[in-house]
Amino acid sequence: MRLIVLASGSSGNAALIESGGRAVLLDAGLSARETMRRIALAGAGDARVEAILLTHEHGDHVRGARVLARRLGVPVVGTSGTLHGAANCLLDVPELVTVGRRDEFSLAGMRITTFGTMHDACDPCGYTFKSRNGHRVGIATDTGVMAAEVTEALSGCHAIGLESNHDERMLAEGPYPPFLKRRIAGERGHLSNAAAAAALASLRWKGLAHVFALHLSEQNNTPESALAALSKTAGAKTALATVARNEIAGCSL
Repeated sequence: MRLIVLASGSSGNAALIESGGRAVLLDAGLSARETMRRIALAGAGDARVEAILLTHEHGDHVRGARVLARRLGVPVVGTSGTLHGAANCLLDVPELVTVGRRDEFSLAGMRITTFGTMHDACDPCGYTFKSRNGHRVGIATDTGVMAAEVTEALSGCHAIGLESNHDERMLAEGPYPPFLKRRIAGERGHLSNAAAAAALASLRWKGLAHVFALHLSEQNNTPESALAALSKTAGAKTALATVARNEIAGCSL
């Protein structure tokens, strides 16, 4: 099983989750051409993508979905609110599949589960992926708080993508206007480094091998700050990595 984060941040978000040569894309915030280029660059060009899963309807997560779905001939999966909110980006796709929070379904040889997140979107969600050999990957990004539902879903995962958007001091002292600072720091905004570290403390277990800090703000965070916060609560055997702009990161289980 492989998790490859192709892009993460306000410029675009996309990840490939692959098991046994079959794969799904989680979000499609890059152009179709750039997404396929990065998949090939990551050494996963032979993976058969069978669906595109969306976390929510914001442009940095959906702008490439229509062209990618048409090019690959695959369905786009999301909650009713997400598919409705992203309707303009999903014209003429082969198939739209609606899922609800806490749904479980099989796709690309994996067992996939949805869970609700807290963000200023219509009906945002995250996903966990379980391979046939029992490995689990979970991704929670664009959430202002780690609700019990999110923590429960990510518990027992071997690899986690966890939002670590901003350093609280950098946000407070930075150039953003007050209303935007309140939005980012609010319960329907984005997780801070400190909040991500607190969440990681509750998710530690002996099988947690990889944690990726996602959606780092270019203005209000640094990879060093995010890693410093997460390292305080990560287990000694857990590999930590950030995914900043134009970076690709991944792991195999």
